Amino acid sequence: MQLTTIALTAALALAGPQPEFSIQDPGVVDGCLVTLIDEAEVPAQEAGVLIELNASEGQQVAKGDLLARIDDRQSQKLEEIAKYKLDVAHQEAGNDVNVRYATKTWEVAKAEYQQALETNKKHANTIPAIELRRYALKVDEAALQTEQAEHDLKIAAVSVSVRQGELDAAKLDVERRQITAPLDGIVVKRHLHDGEWVRPGDPVLHMVRMDRLRIEAFLDATQISPGEVAGKPVTVTVSLAHGRTEPFPGKVVFVSPSVEAGPRFLVKAEVINRKENDHWLLRPGQNARMAIQWRQSGNLLGRSETQR
Repeated sequence: MQLTTIALTAALALAGPQPEFSIQDPGVVDGCLVTLIDEAEVPAQEAGVLIELNASEGQQVAKGDLLARIDDRQSQKLEEIAKYKLDVAHQEAGNDVNVRYATKTWEVAKAEYQQALETNKKHANTIPAIELRRYALKVDEAALQTEQAEHDLKIAAVSVSVRQGELDAAKLDVERRQITAPLDGIVVKRHLHDGEWVRPGDPVLHMVRMDRLRIEAFLDATQISPGEVAGKPVTVTVSLAHGRTEPFPGKVVFVSPSVEAGPRFLVKAEVINRKENDHWLLRPGQNARMAIQWRQSGNLLGRSETQR
């Protein structure tokens, strides 16, 4: 036994220093792909002539910015007419002259009828029965006129809602001819130009979001579990020009429930991008190194406390 040990030691000495074996962190992956989170082909919603195209390729725009406009002159006129109709409806709904007049007429008719009855009480048959019936009819007629006036006023109030709906529809018709940015991002392509005819669904512009990007990586299912990486912070490092590297912070937002051949499973992280000299440093298509901070001291402490 001693001879064998001595021989092995001598052989190792002759072979020189031996390499140190290290286990790679399963949460660190090279060759990850940088991809877009959001991009959009911005379409036309209505048919017409493209009379205004404000966005240029490479322009940074904010969500809701007006990018292009389809001929909307007729729609704007219809919106203007709808506003006038709504103003008229408000005036009619606030006009209770007919109600007040009908009420006064009923009060007078009722007073005349009561006076006729009092007269006959003092002097019997001074006013013939047929005349009393006419007085009573005037009271009923005035009451019905009051009821009708109140009903007309209610209809006028409902008409305000109808006119408001017409105005909202007219505004929507104008808005559908305005092409706005669906997200914060960069215009990367213009499919059309001023003066061209567009149809509903035709793409006008192509936009991409650059302030947040996605990093995709496959992890070894035998070395690390989904529960250890879900929601954990990450640091993504990319190589830039002239041998420069830059880190970007982020977070794991998706862990695939499926295990693929390898065995391995997909994780996705979102990282915050930043600009330098008005250009984004992190760009879709780059390869990156992603380090998932899955072995945090807080988590390890919590695990040891639980095991106790």
